[in-house]
Amino acid sequence: MSLRPDDLSRLVDPPLQTEGLPGVGGRLRCRPEDFRVVEIPAYGPDGRAGAHLLITLTKRGVTTEDALMELSRQTGVPRPEIGLAGLKDKDAVTEQWVSLPASAAAKLAEFQHRNMSLGPAHPHGNKLRRGHLRGNRFTLVVRDLAVPVDEALARVRAKLARLREQGGLDNLYGSQRLGDGGDNLVRGLEALSRARRRGRADFMLSAGQSALFNLYLLERRARGQMRAVLLGDILKKTATGGLFECTDPATDKARLDAGELGVTGPMYGSKMRAPGPDTPAGLLEAEILARAEIDPASLQALGHTLEGTRRVLQIPLGEIELAAVDAATTDRGDALSPGISLSFELPAGSYATTLLRELQHPA
Repeated sequence: MSLRPDDLSRLVDPPLQTEGLPGVGGRLRCRPEDFRVVEIPAYGPDGRAGAHLLITLTKRGVTTEDALMELSRQTGVPRPEIGLAGLKDKDAVTEQWVSLPASAAAKLAEFQHRNMSLGPAHPHGNKLRRGHLRGNRFTLVVRDLAVPVDEALARVRAKLARLREQGGLDNLYGSQRLGDGGDNLVRGLEALSRARRRGRADFMLSAGQSALFNLYLLERRARGQMRAVLLGDILKKTATGGLFECTDPATDKARLDAGELGVTGPMYGSKMRAPGPDTPAGLLEAEILARAEIDPASLQALGHTLEGTRRVLQIPLGEIELAAVDAATTDRGDALSPGISLSFELPAGSYATTLLRELQHPA
């Protein structure tokens, strides 16, 4: 496996959508309270008395896995029997839904931890599964700004306007998946090319899959095709999430502009829905694999380990609340400068840090 130097450079440091507009600089996560995440569930408790309970878990400065292990320890429920929809950041204050067997009700009422708390328990018929969430609401604070607060707010508004003009935020994976400086992407692509697997949830395979998606997105951007609809594109219906292949680009382009559809890119895998091989969309997806020197047969060899899926290329930006934030202190008493806060929602699987990268750079 090898990449062209220009492809590797684009993956490690993707060009900004808002090139030419100054950013605000600054720092995230100066304290946990400056990075708040509230999970938006795909559904609420169904009220069916029986096997499971749904509860909200709020944690501060604790990984999701450590939080679940503590729940297991205090309730006596084996860790595999505790369900969750998604992982949440450690260096943050986060709220998410988890499920436990109904038999744990008494122990849940006794749960105590200085950095974790539980909400009321609600009867629910099923164990919560990974991916069962609609999105997340973020409230993030940027401090140590490169410019005064008023100027920072003006710069953010200008950048958000530019992103909206372009149809939204390009749905790139960030350093959480690819590693700081892209440390994981080369190893991930090598794992894909060799069909190397170590289990159903192989992080390196996911990193390689994500790198290929980013490369596909950045190539469409470079060709001016982010708001185009190509023959063969796999399109996603905004209202229902249903997928279909484009056979009439002119009609589907009008629907894209109306917000009814989104263009998806490939999350390559053994069972990914792909465009017709001789369509413009199919030829581009094949070109991306060839440029990474990955044989489609190696993806097929991964089987259930990496089945593949589709991911929308852009995220429409909804309402984003901006405000000035006062100075504060850390747990150790260190002084923190004033800053700005941003509150917004993103769909599941999209990264707040991708948006903040656009807003902060270049400082």
